Amino acid sequence: MSRMRRQMTAIETIREFCRVWFEERDWKKTVEYLTEDVTFVGTGEHESARGKEAMAAYLREDILEIPEPFDLDFTVIHQQPIREDVVSLSFEIVLKNTVYIWRLRCFFTLVEAAEGVWEIASLHFAEPGNSQQGAEHYPQTLVIRNTVRQRQELLNDSLPGGMMGGYIEDGFPFYFVNRQMLRYLGYETEAEFIDDIDGMITNCMHPDDRGMVDQEVAGQLEAAGEYMVEYRMKKKDGSFIWVHDVGKRMTAEDGRAAITSVCIDITAQKRAQEEVLNLYNNIPGAVFRCRFDAGFSVIDANDGLFEFLGYSREEFAALGNRMASVIYPDDLKVLVDTLNRQLATGNTIHTENRLIRKDGTVRWVSVKAQLFRELSGESFFYCVFVDITDEKLLQKRERELYEQELSYFAELSSAGGSTQGRLNLTRNQVESYMATEDVAIASVGNSYDQTIENLAASAVDPVCGEKIRTNLNREKVLADYAAGKADFHMDFLRRRKGGGAFWGSTSFRLCVNPENNDIITFFYTFDITEQKLREQLLMQIAALDYDVITEINIPAGVHRLISYDEQIKDTIMRDGVFQKEIRRIADRFMDGPAKREYLAHLDFEYMQKQLEHQPSYTFSVEMRDNSGSLRVKRIQVFYISRELKRVCMARTDVTDVVRQEQRQKEELAAALVAAEQANAAKSDFLSRMSHEIRTPMNAIIGMSTIAAQHIGDDEQVADCISKIGISSRFLLSLINDILDMSRIESGKMLLKNEKIPTEEFLNGINSICYAQAASKGVDYECIADPVLDDYYVGDAMKLQQVLINILSNAIKFTSEGGKVTFSASQRKKTKNDAVLRFIVNDTGVGMSEEFIPHIFEPFSQESTGTTAVYGGTGLGLAISKNIVDMMDGRITVRSIKGIGTEFTVDVKLGISEEEKHRHSQKKHDYNFSHLKTRWWTTMWRSARARFRPCGRWASRPSGWTAAARRWIWWPV
Repeated sequence: MSRMRRQMTAIETIREFCRVWFEERDWKKTVEYLTEDVTFVGTGEHESARGKEAMAAYLREDILEIPEPFDLDFTVIHQQPIREDVVSLSFEIVLKNTVYIWRLRCFFTLVEAAEGVWEIASLHFAEPGNSQQGAEHYPQTLVIRNTVRQRQELLNDSLPGGMMGGYIEDGFPFYFVNRQMLRYLGYETEAEFIDDIDGMITNCMHPDDRGMVDQEVAGQLEAAGEYMVEYRMKKKDGSFIWVHDVGKRMTAEDGRAAITSVCIDITAQKRAQEEVLNLYNNIPGAVFRCRFDAGFSVIDANDGLFEFLGYSREEFAALGNRMASVIYPDDLKVLVDTLNRQLATGNTIHTENRLIRKDGTVRWVSVKAQLFRELSGESFFYCVFVDITDEKLLQKRERELYEQELSYFAELSSAGGSTQGRLNLTRNQVESYMATEDVAIASVGNSYDQTIENLAASAVDPVCGEKIRTNLNREKVLADYAAGKADFHMDFLRRRKGGGAFWGSTSFRLCVNPENNDIITFFYTFDITEQKLREQLLMQIAALDYDVITEINIPAGVHRLISYDEQIKDTIMRDGVFQKEIRRIADRFMDGPAKREYLAHLDFEYMQKQLEHQPSYTFSVEMRDNSGSLRVKRIQVFYISRELKRVCMARTDVTDVVRQEQRQKEELAAALVAAEQANAAKSDFLSRMSHEIRTPMNAIIGMSTIAAQHIGDDEQVADCISKIGISSRFLLSLINDILDMSRIESGKMLLKNEKIPTEEFLNGINSICYAQAASKGVDYECIADPVLDDYYVGDAMKLQQVLINILSNAIKFTSEGGKVTFSASQRKKTKNDAVLRFIVNDTGVGMSEEFIPHIFEPFSQESTGTTAVYGGTGLGLAISKNIVDMMDGRITVRSIKGIGTEFTVDVKLGISEEEKHRHSQKKHDYNFSHLKTRWWTTMWRSARARFRPCGRWASRPSGWTAAARRWIWWPV
């Protein structure tokens, strides 16, 4: 075999040996360069071979393990001839392929087998160690490395996490995991971990994170061969931890592409980051970090920045993540110069500029930032800004107000007619003042405090003066202005220095002087005496007519009281939200139906609809007052200003009016019923009159005809004339009743004042009534009280008419065998008059309870119609009632149907002069020659029998003396 090789030097032989082994990877050709007893020692702990056959087996295994050829770098270190045919060589070679870069030192012993043909008798490969530095004889590096190893072990034990690896294939099949990682995840053995994840590293990741991890790892490995990713990893107990995974690509021992990574538990850090991020995002305004470059490029920012600008993070990224894209162009031009000026004195800046939002609106922001410079030379700002647009607008408004107030102040100064001044609150000084002598309270240079004291002292009412001192105290006014109150106003009665008083309207208006930021007060006083008097007059008028007057602002939904009655202030609305207040009033003072009507009629939509085509509308509701009594309120609603939708609501108490109207309605209804009844009675009366008048007229005409036919027959003619007389008198009586009623209704009936002889008066009535009773077979009885005076003063004819009417009716309605009793007595007597009582009792047919209330109505009869059993006009009792009323008396009736009736007549008569001057009671000397007296017991028994059915009892007289106090008349 050696004869087949070309002749080469020992070094060339070694070069060729290494080339066929490492570059060609041909073990057969490699073996040709070895002696039969060759020895080999490799870099591994047990890597060696002895003899050509063993070496051939080693080479085959080596080439099979890594078939990929190597690139070979070859450097001779030393060549040492031992004898002429033996040489010792040392080389340094570097093997490179896609898997390895391996630096080796090789030591060879060659034997010359033939001239120019060298064979390798021994070879030894060594890997240069890194435990020795430079020319060190002893490995000091090992000491350092051991120290580092101990430190690393200590670090591994303290770090939360460990190492693991997986093959770069679908699901990242398991490659390895270290003991620290197993222990941290809660596993005892590697096999337990592999079984739990089903052999796939992906299965130990949170399902929601797997897609992201795959994408990130693949992209970063492709770009740089290493990666960094954060995700949630599952522990044995099923909980998840956040890990920071840093890994790189490698080739595993079996040649498969794999990754090895270090996983550190960052759960606590994540939670802290979330808390910081939450705080970061809840900081008012925007927080961001940007570079100090031409575009102020944003590195990162909280949500506040994007919410303020109106862009999403993606939309802002599309703009280049540059703040310059949203800074107002005019502000951007000077921003860099402003920043450089401030940075010349430090690293902190403060600027105010405008930003343009996505919707095109421009907002002012106040930016504070801190500049940081890194070692690389790059500079960036940590920035915070807040929206100050409202503040800027307020500053602009304050400047405008100050300029307007100055203009108004100057205008009033030129016009005159007012008291005005300008006070510097900050400096406590009057800067300008104009007033007439009689109302002046200050002069230029005075302090604000003294001016307010003088103003308070000018108040007529001391309480008002004290209120001015309190409300306009300088410190309080400054505090109120800081809280947003800029206007103070008061109307009060003020004294004039020369005497007298006037109503003054004083206003204080505060604003900031933009030149020096001093707080300035412009104040004005106007004489409003006439206006105030008119207002007070109108308020008095309103108070007379209305409970409450309220102004309603429909767009704002609020109202304010213009005027109200202090006595009912608990039942009216307070200033505030209108709909809320009316519900409170309705719930407290109204019942269900009234509440619904009240709320419905005061609904804003209903208001506007009603007032759309009419100037006002009105409704009434019932509500309780503080005492719980129901009152009727009329509410009127009308526009004050249709354009501004300002409405007035006026409430009036109409309880008395409504009740009066109700009473009038009831009275009218009653009058209507009475009129209808009267009309019916009058119709019935006319019907009866036609019958009643025709009856005597027919008798007169008939008897006249008969008399004419019997001229010469004196008896017949006399009988006819007698009957004509009876009929004529009846007709006359009928006509007299009608005329009497007519005179009473027209008010033409007058009462006479004449002496009435009592005995004669009663005898006249008894004579008439006894005859009527006797003709009908009715027992008639008269009882007179012996204390009656001999004479009274009054209208005897009218009184007799009343009593005869009643007695005639009693006789008329009493059947044969019945009894009528008439009594007269004196009930009360004073110096100038006396009250006489006349009672008429009968045992007649009586009246029903329903008819008794109508008995004194004209033309009323319980039995109506032309067929009435008892006849009559129905006017007698009506005439009697009216006459008694004219005599300042009264007439009452009691009756039981089928039992009888009792009329009681009380009349007031005057006392005669004779009776007034009589010193002793006159002995009564009545003529009883035509009367007889019954024994008192018989009298009492008769009365008791008659009145018991009526519920009336007659007390038994105690003896003759008591009986003698009555007069009992009837003709013998």
